[in-house]
Amino acid sequence: MSTVRIAHFSDTHVLSLDGVGPREFLNKRFTGAVNLALNRSKHYQVEVFERLLDAVVAAAPDHSVCTGDLVNLALEPEFTRVQGLLADRFPADALTLVPGNHDYYVKDAVVDGRFERFFGRWLSRDIETPEDVTYPVTRLLPGVAIVGLNSAIITPVFMARGAVAERQLALMKSLFSASSVEDRFRLLLLHHPLLPEPTRRFDAMRRLENAGDVIDAIRNCGQNRPQLVVHGHNHVYKEMTVPGTEIPIVQVASASRAGVGKYAAEFNIYVIRDGVLVDIERHIHDRPTGRFIASDRSGRALEKHAP
Repeated sequence: MSTVRIAHFSDTHVLSLDGVGPREFLNKRFTGAVNLALNRSKHYQVEVFERLLDAVVAAAPDHSVCTGDLVNLALEPEFTRVQGLLADRFPADALTLVPGNHDYYVKDAVVDGRFERFFGRWLSRDIETPEDVTYPVTRLLPGVAIVGLNSAIITPVFMARGAVAERQLALMKSLFSASSVEDRFRLLLLHHPLLPEPTRRFDAMRRLENAGDVIDAIRNCGQNRPQLVVHGHNHVYKEMTVPGTEIPIVQVASASRAGVGKYAAEFNIYVIRDGVLVDIERHIHDRPTGRFIASDRSGRALEKHAP
């Protein structure tokens, strides 16, 4: 019996203003900085993220994945800080990343290729793709094949929408059909949700613009469809299915939110046994102790812990 455990975290929103001058805020970052001052800085804490990373390492998964929004304003010091946190814990073959909208927050960061430059060691290409292609990323593990899409795009002020390029969707189909993927569990990563969240304020400004195309592409993979889709972006845990299929979608909560209840930081571990997803472990931040408590899918702790 073969068992593979994949850890998943997302939406760390690390902030660093070291050496940053006012000129860097003469763009969309100005409104982002206001939001930080009034809201985000109170909730998203790098110390919580560091504890989460240590908890991921302690859980000893076979591999880890991150679905973006590692930084906050796409400033170079933020990328430097996150790169250091990850490099201290994950060799190049231990982690696979895709970007989120905050990693592509402003045009200059995208043109500079900042995400790719700082995190390139974790943007794997285990299945051959054209030389000019960075995404989808691909990772082949014993028993598991990972394909990661880039849904991050440059957006105007107050927008956090995403889109997946047609070329990526075409490549996704061929990648999941590759001979090297045969007999492996197929896992798809992206940052933005496939399904809307109408109960969330301003959801229309945060959606995946071509979600219908992505869903169609998944369905059109036929017998080579992904067997699990995971993403972040909305900062709460949620389980769904790809419309018209039984393919599970799992949305992970933020990796750095110092909250309680459904707003607590957490990471997931997907337990895959003999090519089948058999369990999801949620590891939820316990604010009083600072620990990440192993929990079932409902959020109930699997072990008693000291106060």
